[in-house]
Amino acid sequence: MASTTENLYTGDGSTVLFNFTFPYIDETDVYVSLDGTATTAYSYANATTLQFTTAPSSGVAIRIFRSTNSADTKAAFFAGSAIRSKDLNDNFVQSLYISQESENVASAAETAAQLATTVSNTANTNSTAAAASAATATTQATAAAASASTASAQATQASTDAAAAQTSATAAAASSVTAASEASQASTDSATAITTAQGAVTTANSAATDAASAISTANAATSAANAAATTANSATTTANGAVTTANSANTAATSATSTANTASTNATTALNTANAASAAVSSAVLFTLIANVAAIPGSPSNNDYVEMGNSTGVESFSPLSGVPSGFVGASGLTVRLRYDSSASSWVWMSYFANDSEDRYLTKNIPVVTGDATNGSGQITLNCENNSHGVKIKGPPHSAAATYTLTLPNDTGTANQVLTTNGVGVLNWSNGGSPTIDAGNFNTGGSLVSTSQTFDGGSFD
Repeated sequence: MASTTENLYTGDGSTVLFNFTFPYIDETDVYVSLDGTATTAYSYANATTLQFTTAPSSGVAIRIFRSTNSADTKAAFFAGSAIRSKDLNDNFVQSLYISQESENVASAAETAAQLATTVSNTANTNSTAAAASAATATTQATAAAASASTASAQATQASTDAAAAQTSATAAAASSVTAASEASQASTDSATAITTAQGAVTTANSAATDAASAISTANAATSAANAAATTANSATTTANGAVTTANSANTAATSATSTANTASTNATTALNTANAASAAVSSAVLFTLIANVAAIPGSPSNNDYVEMGNSTGVESFSPLSGVPSGFVGASGLTVRLRYDSSASSWVWMSYFANDSEDRYLTKNIPVVTGDATNGSGQITLNCENNSHGVKIKGPPHSAAATYTLTLPNDTGTANQVLTTNGVGVLNWSNGGSPTIDAGNFNTGGSLVSTSQTFDGGSFD
């Protein structure tokens, strides 16, 4: 079932506060678009309400949506690192949110593809119907043209009949003249001629009527042909529009398919991230926290892991293998151990400072602290093999000593020794072995630059 990862609103030109109902990890995972264009002109009024700098205009489509960062996991784990439940939860929530968003994008893309397919099918149906209408209109235009041609032929024939009737009337008139000249036959021939003339007139009138009717039919056929041509042109335009709509629908379907493929790729990436996180969790171990060496379990099981916050004396603990050479436990150092039942021994894993700021020397004015185990602060200068070392150590606490020794500016000369001026400034002074002979006593020359007393004990 799809989860809510976005909220949609329509701007009214005055409202600036809009709530959203989906959870998120970071504020940077929440985005806003106006009419499809991303915007950052807003701030958080509270954890689930955004306040726009300017109210969106009336009718503007507002979309508030979540797009969780999928480039990096919230917490990274390394061999030997401590695992906190919060880090695991953050990684799982991140994977869950990415999966929800990918699922919703894929669903939307599938819906768009289905809609595009429906539009394409409708356009194809309309195109087919338009093509059929165009074919029908073309047939009607052809039939109308044929009717017009027939009417034109009938009109021509009517004109021919009228001319023939006129010729007959002329002949009848001639016959009437001839009949009049023939006295005996005049009455009969005259009556016959009159009858013939009247029939010719009737025939001529009928032919004229037929011609007028043919002309009217031809005009109607022409109008029908023009209308059919207009219908055919309209059908062609409709068919072209349907083809354009079908092409647009095909383009939309292709785009929707591409979007669906992208969403599928994102979903696969999210799944891989989740699997990687799951694998990291599977390979991780949980350490039992203990206070000190005395709290190390006496009857451990294979692959038991412990982490002691005060490692004082751990270098002397037994059974324990793998302790780094020269390591000395301290209250400020945490040590991690693993029990190996095949060796019936605890195995050294790692150590780290509880507080790196307090444990390690700073570059500027470092302070070496002491403790109850090792005494006052000291610095050890090892040989190149780290098998011997010379220590410079401060006075004990009982001396209550607080002073500074400032070294000379140079290395001095042969047989000189360091002397102090009493306030911590060291200098090079002449030392060595003075020569004492009889001349010193005969001449009364002084053996030293300062007052000293020599007696018999000095020569024993």
